[in-house]
Amino acid sequence: MKLSKLLFLFIMAAVTLSCSSDDDNPPAYTLSSENFVDTYKLKFLELKEVETVTFTNGSTSTSSSTTVGSVFQNVNFVFNSNNTYTANGLFNTVTTVRNPDGSTTTGDTVIVDLDEAGTYSLNVSNSTLIVTDSSGDVTAMEIRDYTETGMTLYSEETTVSNNSTTVTTVEYRFTR
Repeated sequence: MKLSKLLFLFIMAAVTLSCSSDDDNPPAYTLSSENFVDTYKLKFLELKEVETVTFTNGSTSTSSSTTVGSVFQNVNFVFNSNNTYTANGLFNTVTTVRNPDGSTTTGDTVIVDLDEAGTYSLNVSNSTLIVTDSSGDVTAMEIRDYTETGMTLYSEETTVSNNSTTVTTVEYRFTR
């Protein structure tokens, strides 16, 4: 009798565990034109430029600068359903330069009063966003970590001029 009760309890436990709720693993929030339209609050900004100069003897010299944003005050990017956007708010930036000799210089804090508008094109299949501001400047960004609560935008551009190569990366992180 005790063995049959033990076997019954074991079977009930197995059935209960195997019938767990489907809510344990909700479906991923996928990027679409419909759910992209929203107001995003900027919470992180980092711009890096690394310049490498190659001399005729083959040696190189590398310098870099990193600009970091902080104190984001109502910095909102609004992406509308008609493929227009606005970006407004205040934030600070500080740029640190690393010279070829390894020394660093940190600049003064700059207050940025963002007031921008333009158009955008969203490519859902390859998670890219192309933004054209009101002056006609075009920026292509990769959409990373897209969720119901935020997203990360990332861009990388390489420019070659004579014996100098500059790689510029920009990362924006937003919450909704």
